[in-house]
Amino acid sequence: MVSEAVAGSRLWSQRSVLCAGLALMVWSMTARPGGAGLHGRGLQISLALTAASVGWLAWLLVGPQGDASLFRVLSAVTAFSGSALLLLHPALAVFWFTFWPCVSAGAHLPERAGAAVTGGSVVILAAGYLDHRGTVLAGFAAVTLIGYVLGRNRKLHIDAARGATLAADERERAAMLAERARIARELHDVLAHSLTGVSLQIESAAAALEAGEDTGRALEHLSRAGQLVRTGRQEAVAAVRTLREGEVALHTMIEELIDTHRGRAYAARFSVAGTPGPLDGAAALALYRVVQEALTNAARHAPGKDVRVDLAYAEGEIAVRVGNATSPAASGAAGGGHGLLGMGERMAAVGGTLTAGRIDGRWRVEARVPVRATVRAGA
Repeated sequence: MVSEAVAGSRLWSQRSVLCAGLALMVWSMTARPGGAGLHGRGLQISLALTAASVGWLAWLLVGPQGDASLFRVLSAVTAFSGSALLLLHPALAVFWFTFWPCVSAGAHLPERAGAAVTGGSVVILAAGYLDHRGTVLAGFAAVTLIGYVLGRNRKLHIDAARGATLAADERERAAMLAERARIARELHDVLAHSLTGVSLQIESAAAALEAGEDTGRALEHLSRAGQLVRTGRQEAVAAVRTLREGEVALHTMIEELIDTHRGRAYAARFSVAGTPGPLDGAAALALYRVVQEALTNAARHAPGKDVRVDLAYAEGEIAVRVGNATSPAASGAAGGGHGLLGMGERMAAVGGTLTAGRIDGRWRVEARVPVRATVRAGA
């Protein structure tokens, strides 16, 4: 609303200036001493001046925001009438009738229509020069052509700027949609996992009580539900932190995650190499989810085995490795399935890589992500 009001005010200011210019041209032609006058040959001048003046008024009132066809006609009428007037009275004051419509034709009309208006004016002026009606007409013809080129260049620059603005808006919209998708994915990961687990544990506890079993089994299910609530809260806090802060300290997030997982049938150790630094929120959350999924898989597939988490800040990248001992009975798909696929998709979305497999009797998951800023490596 404000921009429209400013544009409207600017348009009427331009119209006022052009109206003042018209009054000055008419005065120079008629009332100023030495003017063309409106008698004798001046009768022809007065007719051409009237046509040019009417065309000028209608042209500036319609403006480029008006009817396109009418604007083209008025531009041609004003420019051609001004050119004809120059043949009768080749003066600078008269030249503006031709010059400004041709500049406007280059700035506002399609290329073919603008070239037609300008070309017609140039032909009229050139014909007058060849007919020996004044050498100045050749200069007027050249300046008219230059004015059209300047107007055309202005149109091209405006169109390029408008295209760049539209492209920027489209990129911003795409980024917004991508961010919405990321938020939706994080909410799904947190809520679907935590709430589904809590619901199942509570239902199991209720079923145990209804069956008349001892309360120990029901309390065990409720304890697991409480653990899921705490884990879900931790995940939600991590997701909100990355969305709010943009850049986060990854080592702090992983340390808090490991503290939450400690005591879940395994002992977890955590080490940090290099100089910790902030990381983009999307990349940090992807690495965080890798560690989270790996710890969950370790508790499921290798209960009672030790788990080690190593985080390394290196030059140009950050790497995290989660390794755990595996029991002989553990399947080769430990840590695999949809969880591993999801981890790989997360890393690919932030330009990172993921590798997983059994090495020397231990299951190892390693994720690497490049960083924009160089992080100083420590000893």
